[in-house]
Amino acid sequence: MKVRTLVLSVSMACAALSGALMPSVAMAQEKVQFFPVLSGRTGPVAPNATPWANGHNDYMKLVNERGGINGVKTLVEECETAYATDRGVECYERLKGKQAAPRCSSRCPPASPSH
Repeated sequence: MKVRTLVLSVSMACAALSGALMPSVAMAQEKVQFFPVLSGRTGPVAPNATPWANGHNDYMKLVNERGGINGVKTLVEECETAYATDRGVECYERLKGKQAAPRCSSRCPPASPSH
């Protein structure tokens, strides 16, 4: 009986120690939220869209330099649409599956009803 207790105690200590010493995979990964940006730097909206896109990119860089949003860094990828619907759809289809959004916890706002 003492041997069984000793073996159980040693195995539990080893399991606890190995979990404490080895960093988990989740801790090693940096938290990143992907933001796709459909811009119109060319085409009929270029005079307004180009400064907006430049400002948006600069602001997202500033947010990352300051530690992200609640510690989550932003990853921005821009896709040029030239204010054309077909190019906008192509950009959307290409970027929509880039990185999955994080799952909501109990603190997420309720979903808005679809119309």
